[in-house]
Amino acid sequence: MPLALLGKLPVGSGHPVRIMGVVNASPESFYASSIAATPEKAVELAASWRGFVDVIDVGGMSTAPYKDTWVPAEEELKRVVPVVKALSQHVDVPISVDTYRPRVAEEALKAGASIVNDVTGLKLYPEMCGVVKDYGASLVLMAREREPRPGADPVDRLISALRESLDAALKCGVDPEKIVVDPGIGFPILPPGDLPYVVAGEYRHGDPQWPWWRWDLYVLKNLGRFKELGRPVLVGVSRKSFIRRLVGARTPDEVLPGSVAAEALAVLHGADIVRTHNPRETWQAVRLAEALRNLK
Repeated sequence: MPLALLGKLPVGSGHPVRIMGVVNASPESFYASSIAATPEKAVELAASWRGFVDVIDVGGMSTAPYKDTWVPAEEELKRVVPVVKALSQHVDVPISVDTYRPRVAEEALKAGASIVNDVTGLKLYPEMCGVVKDYGASLVLMAREREPRPGADPVDRLISALRESLDAALKCGVDPEKIVVDPGIGFPILPPGDLPYVVAGEYRHGDPQWPWWRWDLYVLKNLGRFKELGRPVLVGVSRKSFIRRLVGARTPDEVLPGSVAAEALAVLHGADIVRTHNPRETWQAVRLAEALRNLK
């Protein structure tokens, strides 16, 4: 079974399913309850999760593909670094920085983070891998395609995209035992550059056979196939729009039951880490699903 380290935390290979709590230092983030725009608020939020989280992921720019949430790197830095520094001084779990920008990642690693969560899979800024390597950081690679491949199986497409990212990381010298993969549920094709990027419509993956919400369900159902990459699998389905679409909800606040159900299903289908906005509720769902998965 695949094993990796997120900071000093072992994941996969028989270890408990880990829970990554989301702290957003970005006021435009899609789920208001995860926003902690000051270091003090971030520490307070993290303290409320004590015993329920194994990793904390800090983001300074929302990457929700259906909203115009882009901010320049200087603003992202201003938001992220003080929060990472405060958390690293007050919590005893690894800190991850959710960014695709090398400069932001480097400053966050200097401030106390030990993990880089790159939602572009190193494809928007390939030099990110050099930052990860130089600081000995762990790396979460999300599956992002540069171009659609209509007619191909969605999971085949995402595995191919992840192989490209893994190859780039390994050629750069990133320790393979510090790499985790993410199938990118809820994310469309890679943006053409570091600019505002909003994707709308039913066919966000460039294939009329696959409306975006059905694509997400299919990937969730077939998570086990990502194990062929030989890396632990991180999944983020927390309060995502495919759940809202399926149950007819208008806002992320309405879908806590569906969200924890999706997280439990992710664990049953092979997730090693669950990234969530509600660690307390997710902890219960994960423990139950993990017990079922491990039952002989």
